[in-house]
Amino acid sequence: MILGTAKERGTAPVGDAFTELRFSNGYGPELIWQAEKTGDICTASDRVLARGCVPLAEIAKRPTPGVGTFVGASLFEGNWSVLLMADGETVDHISCQGRDFPVRAGYSIPVDGVLHTVYTVAVPRNLQGRYHVAVQRDGGSAEERLDITMEKDYGNVPVEC
Repeated sequence: MILGTAKERGTAPVGDAFTELRFSNGYGPELIWQAEKTGDICTASDRVLARGCVPLAEIAKRPTPGVGTFVGASLFEGNWSVLLMADGETVDHISCQGRDFPVRAGYSIPVDGVLHTVYTVAVPRNLQGRYHVAVQRDGGSAEERLDITMEKDYGNVPVEC
């Protein structure tokens, strides 16, 4: 169904190849692929058929090294299932208020000599705010900060991890 919709929209994957992304909270699969006609990176799931596509030129403009959200998130059983993209570095885990949340690497693509990798992570709906992101870059450990606020005005003020 997902690939049929992609073909109708002109975003069919190169060689009908795609990667399944899974989340630690059981959400998924989310599919990710490179569109044959445009080269864009596209994602969709059976719950969100047309999440969207991101042009390679837009991916190339991302801060490098850096980590940010990618395309969107889905609410599943009280957790946000979030797609992250690391640009020129790898993500070990993210944490907030002393809790670690595992990430899963799912899809990588080099753009202009920089490796961009999409990760999945599930975070509690009620724990939105700025997370610590443990990364590896240039052979050493580093830390990034990442705002994961998927809903405005949900619960209390966003947390500062």
